[in-house]
Formats: sequence, C-alpha cells, structure tokens
Amino acid sequence: MYKLHFSIFALLLFAISFFTGCEELDGNFSELTINEVAELIDMNVGDAEAETLSSCKTIAIGTKPCGGPWGYLVYSEEQSDTQNLERLVKRYTELDSIRNVEEGRGSTCDMAREPKIELREGSCYGTEGHAWNPGDILEFNKINK
Repeated sequence: MYKLHFSIFALLLFAISFFTGCEELDGNFSELTINEVAELIDMNVGDAEAETLSSCKTIAIGTKPCGGPWGYLVYSEEQSDTQNLERLVKRYTELDSIRNVEEGRGSTCDMAREPKIELREGSCYGTEGHAWNPGDILEFNKINK
C-alpha cells in the first residue's frame, strides 16, 4: 500500500512540475488551491502505516478564526515525506486563514490540544477530538474521493 501511495504521489508531483514549470515544488505551492493542497497532504499521509509507535507524529494544521490550529494531522515518518508534508501543511494553513476571512468563518475559541497517538493495526492513529487521522482532511474540506 505504501508503494502505491508513494507512486501516486510521485506521479502527481511530476505532473504538477511538468505543467507549472516546477514552481510549486520549491516548497511554496503558490498556485494550488486549498483543496489541491489538502489532496496532496492526504496522499503524502496515506494510511499512516508504521511498524513502531515512535514513527507516529503530529503536526498542527489549519487556522481557527479565533486563533490556533484546527487540529493536529497524524502521520507516519516511515510513510510520509516529512519535509514536503511540512511545506504542504504550512501552505494549507496559509490558505485556510485566507478562506476564513473570505467566507467570514467563525470558530470556537477552545485550544486544540495535541492528541495521544496509538498504533492501530499497523497505522498511526490519534485518539482525541483534535486529531486529524488519515482521510480527515478530505472530510474537513468536503472533498469526496
């Protein structure tokens, strides 16, 4: 499964670089929409497969209009390209902030807390309300796959 996700991700990045002259691949992803960035994040995270719990990590993602992140993306260092994922999440968060203003979004002012992580059936999984587990970013952005 990891090889399939990586192959699809690599193919998508190749296609983006071919059609846009590589400018997104320098780390700023400036021409992509928030949904395109969300899909790239989802592909990078995949199923968050891991052999050890120590490979399971989180990264703050999004921006609540009231401040702080919406949650914490759960991923596996074994499966994800961490540097690329960090750049994608940074861009996603920037675009989320813009979307909040453009759409006049509101939010609760509670602080998203970093979730506890477990290894479930070979995949990293966050166990608390602010965990964004594999696939959650698509659901949050109402992207149907």
